[in-house]
Amino acid sequence: MIKVLFICLGNICRSPLAQGIFEHLTMHQTEQFWADSAGTSTYHIGELPDDRAIAIAQKNDVALKHRARQIQKEDFERFDYIIAMDRANYQNILTLKARVSNTTEPKIMLMRNFDSTKGQIEVPDPYYGTPQDFEKVFEILQSCMQNFITFLREEHLS
Repeated sequence: MIKVLFICLGNICRSPLAQGIFEHLTMHQTEQFWADSAGTSTYHIGELPDDRAIAIAQKNDVALKHRARQIQKEDFERFDYIIAMDRANYQNILTLKARVSNTTEPKIMLMRNFDSTKGQIEVPDPYYGTPQDFEKVFEILQSCMQNFITFLREEHLS
């Protein structure tokens, strides 16, 4: 089973959307894929996703059933891939990994590495934005996720 952890800052906007989209797109392959999400901060631990994230997910038939949590030491041993939404969180993950884990796994990557437009490096944080900003983030994640899942299948299932 391929295990993926999606990471953003507070774990209430981007990473739960990424997790929900991933689960939606792989729903018929639950024996092959498993996902979770977390944040690098402690801002929203235990909270449900942002109402605007829930709304855009529901509009697209994607379920968000996650409560915010912070990335933990055990995550570096539990997951095959840790996917960061932006460079700041990518660096936070690498810093934490250096302090708590001496394993070579997991592979830590940026979500937009899988963006076919190749213009941007980061998934923008919509937290201080509008519902339209959440819609744009959903579109970015959905596009990247298709390519990410293709990558996983080629790496592990072919």
